[in-house]
Amino acid sequence: MATRRALLGTLAGTLALAARPAGAQMAIPYVPPVSRPKALTLLVGGPAGSGTDLWVRGFAPFLERHLKQVQVTIANRVGGGGLTAMRDLAEARPDGTVLAYAATPFHIVRAVERDAAPLLDRIAFLGAVTEEPVALLATPGTELDQLRIRGGTRPLGLPPPVSAASVAAAELAQLLPMEQLHFPSAAAARQAAASGNVAAALLAISEAAGAVREGKLALLGIAAPARHPQWPETPTLRELGMPVEGALRRGIAAPAGIAPAASAAVIRALRAAVTDPEFLAQAEARGILPVFRDAEAWTALVHHDRAELRHRWETSPWPVSGG
Repeated sequence: MATRRALLGTLAGTLALAARPAGAQMAIPYVPPVSRPKALTLLVGGPAGSGTDLWVRGFAPFLERHLKQVQVTIANRVGGGGLTAMRDLAEARPDGTVLAYAATPFHIVRAVERDAAPLLDRIAFLGAVTEEPVALLATPGTELDQLRIRGGTRPLGLPPPVSAASVAAAELAQLLPMEQLHFPSAAAARQAAASGNVAAALLAISEAAGAVREGKLALLGIAAPARHPQWPETPTLRELGMPVEGALRRGIAAPAGIAPAASAAVIRALRAAVTDPEFLAQAEARGILPVFRDAEAWTALVHHDRAELRHRWETSPWPVSGG
């Protein structure tokens, strides 16, 4: 009898378990699947630790943040005066998994002087996120009239010929007759101006913001259509009778023919990054203007600069620098 009762009890338990709702049979909680972030390679044409590399590494987190579910890996492609990265970009699959840092007029100057202008047709300039106007600087107390009258006694310090400042200097030469002296770097030109070894320097304002704030250099004029919001008391060069404009613009490029969906996602992320509070704080600290220039606007500027620089190269070539 005991055995029979045990068997009946076991059978009853089994039937009761079978009668429970399906959901009640699983005690393991549901865990939604975790999607792995997509890999994105961001090419940069400068060596690790260079100014260009540091800018890209500083911007990459904002690109990750606003693209969402993307992990950005920086890949340094050194060589060709910065064009090796652009060549690798042009040959990459146009699926949005490979992008590159782009700067104008830097990459345009490089392409023109190295007879590689057709390379620009294989690149899509998706959007610029910063604008760094060029400025005329000198030691505090220097007056622009002094440079106009006695500027010939000491030269105007300039960064390398590929810089936005040097491109603007070609126009300024007709309005401010000073010998122009190129230095190996913007930092060297800035130091020469601060020490008085040159009468003044023409630099991207971001390259001299610290020296200006420390009182080592003074802004005489800004080569921009409007005054800089951080230095509203400084007139534009146009206001001073010298209608010269120039700026370094940094952004992101992709292979030409990039898939529309991938292109749209990157452009949305770039637009969002320019309004990101942390990005704005970084830009203000460096004297950089966070300005979004979309693919259409930036590409139009590239075409304009390319034609102008090609003409300059054919009529009055500048010295080629860098490897």
